Amino acid sequence: MQTKHLKLLRLFLDSEEELTAQVLAMNLSVTDRSVKSYIAEINGQDPGLVQSSHRGYWVDKTRAMHALSSQVGKMPQTPGERVNYLLTQLLNGRLPGQPLDLYALSDTLCVSYETIKKDLLLVRKKLKEFNLYLTVANDCLTLEGQEQDKRRMFSSMLFAEFSDNILSLEEIGKIFPQYDIDQLVYILVEACKVYHYFINEYALLSLVLDVVISIDRIRNNCTFTQPPIGERRYDEHEMTLARQVIADIERSFDVIYTPQETEGLTVVLLSSLIRIDMGEIHAGNIEALAGKECMDLVRALREEMRRYDFIDGDSEQFLVRFTIHIKNLLVRLQHGHVTRNPLTEHIKASCPLIFECAVAISEKIRQTTGFTVDEHEIAYIALHIGSILGDQNAEQNKVSCVLLVPYYHDHTNQLLAQLTGLFGQQLVIRAIVTSYREFENLPTPDFLISTLQIPQSMMEWVYINPFLTDRDISALQYKIERVRQKKKRSRLRDNLLKISNEQLFFHNPVLADENEAIPLMAEALRQHGYVDTGFVQDVFQRERNYSTTFGNIAVPHSMKMNAVKTGLSVVITDKPFSWGDNMVNVVLMFSISQGERALFYDIFDNLIVLLLEPINLKRVKECQTWEQFVTTMVECF
Repeated sequence: MQTKHLKLLRLFLDSEEELTAQVLAMNLSVTDRSVKSYIAEINGQDPGLVQSSHRGYWVDKTRAMHALSSQVGKMPQTPGERVNYLLTQLLNGRLPGQPLDLYALSDTLCVSYETIKKDLLLVRKKLKEFNLYLTVANDCLTLEGQEQDKRRMFSSMLFAEFSDNILSLEEIGKIFPQYDIDQLVYILVEACKVYHYFINEYALLSLVLDVVISIDRIRNNCTFTQPPIGERRYDEHEMTLARQVIADIERSFDVIYTPQETEGLTVVLLSSLIRIDMGEIHAGNIEALAGKECMDLVRALREEMRRYDFIDGDSEQFLVRFTIHIKNLLVRLQHGHVTRNPLTEHIKASCPLIFECAVAISEKIRQTTGFTVDEHEIAYIALHIGSILGDQNAEQNKVSCVLLVPYYHDHTNQLLAQLTGLFGQQLVIRAIVTSYREFENLPTPDFLISTLQIPQSMMEWVYINPFLTDRDISALQYKIERVRQKKKRSRLRDNLLKISNEQLFFHNPVLADENEAIPLMAEALRQHGYVDTGFVQDVFQRERNYSTTFGNIAVPHSMKMNAVKTGLSVVITDKPFSWGDNMVNVVLMFSISQGERALFYDIFDNLIVLLLEPINLKRVKECQTWEQFVTTMVECF
């Protein structure tokens, strides 16, 4: 079927009544005769699909839906899908100044002209994020803006499409089947080998995507008219690498790079590659490689890390790797380039506290350099932080025990060695006693391990044989996990009760967006002595720089740890309301005191991870009181 036939069927599906030829003609902007011709053509392909009577025409909706689904395939169905389709049509391989016709788009998408006009409002909003804008003249669309920004947006859109289908070279090949992606990877990897550069797998995927977009744009005569913004920061060795890569690309892909395109690709390459021999770089010569400006920034960032007790950033290995990363990040920031990270959403959702630390470090970079760090780049910083987590959390999550075992030659030492070897990362043995009477005089541990049967009325305990069996090991592992979970739940309840109360809890307040939610919650914290009057502006500043949404929840707070005391205000609504580009039902506003920052770390991480589980979020959305909220969160733990 042709698009005009599909459009006609969609009109029937949207109507509960028969439609006359006049009504159909008006909606399709054609004559009555054309409508009757379309119906005859449809019935010619699918006899009896469109029926008629004196009241008008109608269809068997089941058959019509089947006809549409078999014909439309992947045709955009929702407003969001149509917006992405329109953006792709504007960006993908269109010649400069070549317009899109609104009526042709209407026919292609099987929607009305008015629907397309409404979709353009969202198109303009997305374009604005990349300094691009849309002009409409004589019902034709033209995309205006710098070529650099068009490529940046196209890359961002394609990368977003991979969120549901993990980014891989194979997926890039599906988007650009006309290009040999394996050959492009070979060119890049071989150049790295020859010129002694390194690139990680994630950066390689992002680099390949950016390079193949540039190849496609150049082949469609969409080229840079001016060099990339920023001071040139590369030497002759780096230029030689870039020239070699460009020569290989030109030869393999039948494309010619202008001087502006050459400089642009050089920036992209050097923003992704690391020129280093890790065996020769150490703390003593890293400044010579990175330069004083970069090292000064790294020192400031490591000072920022010291605010977080669980980060141990003093190792030489971390200093070297982190400095190299910051050096390359500065190049990308200065040239407006982003290396995208396919793990961004996963890191943000599974490690919210580490991601929050990376946000704080990125804010320090913004304050120092004036450049705002993209979320994908924040995720790379989070990966570096994750590699140097201290053992504070590990120690906190250990459980303590006392070992009750009668003395018999060297047997006790052997048992102790076995237990330490098997459970040393989870278990702290506070003492070893030979009788129950000795145990009674000790501080109470989390549980008792005994090779003797003891009264069932006692505390948590587990019986083991004098010589550990597989069953004993399983019983100990089960008990350790049970006790640890019990401790975590108790700690979460105590911490929630310590930092908040029913006066900071709001159920179903009438809120339009974050501009109404933030003042409400900040004022509640102020009235109860948690923050001062400047807190609300600090929270708004944080939202402007970096969003605090995680799916359907928002966690607004200040970047400064200058609250009077650590506190928590909670909003829960039955109907979601707008928060930036998201819709949220649950808002957790934290105030953070420097002296109680460990309390914030513990609660922040636990609450977000719990609430990102759909089943937990559903239960929390049903809470109507503070007590119900606390009980539900503890039960979800």
